[in-house]
Amino acid sequence: MRRNRNVNVIILLLICLLIMLIVNVLIHVRVYIVYSSGIGPIFMIGFIIFLIALLYLKG
Repeated sequence: MRRNRNVNVIILLLICLLIMLIVNVLIHVRVYIVYSSGIGPIFMIGFIIFLIALLYLKG
């Protein structure tokens, strides 16, 4: 079985995504545990997920 060459990049992107989600939640969580966020972080999260999928399928 051939190993994916982009595993290191995928792991780095997953770590960045996790850190970004944690920071975003910590900043925007209200007293009533309501998650409020703008559209910018949602596009950024979607872009990182797209890059992970692209690198996984390409590699």
